[in-house]
Amino acid sequence: MTRDEMLADLAYARTLAEEGRNAPLIGGSYLVLFGALLTICYGAQWAAITALLPVPTNNIGAIWIAFGVAAFVGSWLLSRRVRALPGGAAIPNRVDRNVWQGVVIAILVVVAGTLVRGIVERDFTAPNAIVASGFGLYGVALYVTATAGGHTWLRNFAVQAWIVSGLLWYFLNEPLLYLLAAGACIAVLIAPGLIMMSREPKTTV
Repeated sequence: MTRDEMLADLAYARTLAEEGRNAPLIGGSYLVLFGALLTICYGAQWAAITALLPVPTNNIGAIWIAFGVAAFVGSWLLSRRVRALPGGAAIPNRVDRNVWQGVVIAILVVVAGTLVRGIVERDFTAPNAIVASGFGLYGVALYVTATAGGHTWLRNFAVQAWIVSGLLWYFLNEPLLYLLAAGACIAVLIAPGLIMMSREPKTTV
């Protein structure tokens, strides 16, 4: 972020404070991107496990490699869009950005741990924990953003994410895990992301 962009964001945040308004969240497009990609990948993995798709289960890793590539490219493209929006320096957006970065790091740690266990112990169910723990972490991120930014409507989505996490732990090693996760991504990630996008500031102050 350049000095001029920072000053513009600070002026924007000051205007909002003087008017008694909370800064709109500008990270909704990321939730939509990752929600859509995860919905597709979880759905594809469920279809592969249940033999609805002619994909051998030992090739499921290709689905997630494609996810990683699409997520990287999509995030890079969205970063340019989000940087053009005012309000990036406002506290709610700084908190939102940092808490989701923390969630991504935590999920990557879970991924690493489960993959190592899968390889060393030949436990091919270990990566299922990524799905269940992920929704618990999504709930934390949504709740922190809601509380720090005064966007209390997000708390409902946080609670939904925690409920989903509990259900996924219950169905941890069953094919239904991935079908439930695919549907939950729409409710927990895409839905709030679309609401955020509808409320984004359209022009600079």
